[in-house]
Amino acid sequence: MNDEEFKIYLKKKGKKDSVIERNVKTVKEFRNYLIKQRENDLDTVSTADICSFVEILEKERKTSAKGYLYVLMNYFKFTGQTEILGYVTQLREEKTKKSRRVFPLKEFYQVNEDYIKKLDSIGIKNVEQMLEEGKTIKQRKELSQRLDIPEEDILRLVEFSDITRIGYVKSKLAVLYHSAGFDSPTKFANFTAEELYKHFEDYIQKSGWDGMIPNLADLKDNLKNAKKLKEVVEK
Repeated sequence: MNDEEFKIYLKKKGKKDSVIERNVKTVKEFRNYLIKQRENDLDTVSTADICSFVEILEKERKTSAKGYLYVLMNYFKFTGQTEILGYVTQLREEKTKKSRRVFPLKEFYQVNEDYIKKLDSIGIKNVEQMLEEGKTIKQRKELSQRLDIPEEDILRLVEFSDITRIGYVKSKLAVLYHSAGFDSPTKFANFTAEELYKHFEDYIQKSGWDGMIPNLADLKDNLKNAKKLKEVVEK
């Protein structure tokens, strides 16, 4: 394993120094396991080696393997080991689906608590339910009349929920995306990651937004996801 080249690769991907060090440390840990427990190494790693390592993490150490698998995805992308990369990616996706937590409306940044309680009273608690029950103009009008919530505020919560489909865009980030003009994944998909980074940088400077610019690597991942999504909210 070439630590320095891997670090350079991660740096180019926009990873922070702390994240880079954690990636290198994790890959070293996995390599030590391969050598000592499996009599193997990184360049000849097998799917069985991956499964064995995951089993130790989850059953013996009682920890989630998702973070480790994400690091290994980074490493195998770096080395170009496409076959094992595909396996690790699929394995992580399966584990993510099993443990996926649907984001609650109440955790959006500075959301109106009274509105959330009213929506909760009729069973609308999370982003999936908000999208399903508020995606059409007619639905939002009915919700507004039933709960005494302004239609524009219901639409805003629907749009926040819609934005979360992009990927890791929750709580404060969803509000930032919306405030910066991206009220749907399709709008987000019309830009490059570099253009998005500059857009957020300019917006944060001008608006005084209390938060950091989204990471370039995360923007690239979210952009890939956004390009796969269709418009679902009627306006």
